[in-house]
Amino acid sequence: MSANRAKGVLFSLAAVMLLAEPATAGPVINIMGRVATVCRVSLDGGAAPTIGEGEQMLGRLTELCNNVEGYRLVLLHPAGLEGAFVVLGGERIPIASGATRTVIVDSNRPAYRERDMTLVLAEGSEPVAVNIEAQPKGAIF
Repeated sequence: MSANRAKGVLFSLAAVMLLAEPATAGPVINIMGRVATVCRVSLDGGAAPTIGEGEQMLGRLTELCNNVEGYRLVLLHPAGLEGAFVVLGGERIPIASGATRTVIVDSNRPAYRERDMTLVLAEGSEPVAVNIEAQPKGAIF
């Protein structure tokens, strides 16, 4: 083999080796972690003022849930609330009269939101105590 041909083969071999080696700027560090699921709801408002007949401003609802599959907010209330509903951020949500739990938010993604919440009872109804709980969907870490 001639010297020029040997140099050409060597040059070709070096070029193939350079293409085969991945180019990196330095060491590669892989970081992996697990974030705990946080799903909370709070209602700020103190004493709930009466707005009109049967209307009660409950306050500012803050919802925070980092679950990738979403979450539900469930209103816990006494059964038998005929014609009652909540207004959450301008949206009217009927309360299930035959149940003690009503889903008021059903989200398929994580969220942080703040909205006003008002409880509206049928005319002549006595005031009732309600509570809200946050429920993450899917896997919980």
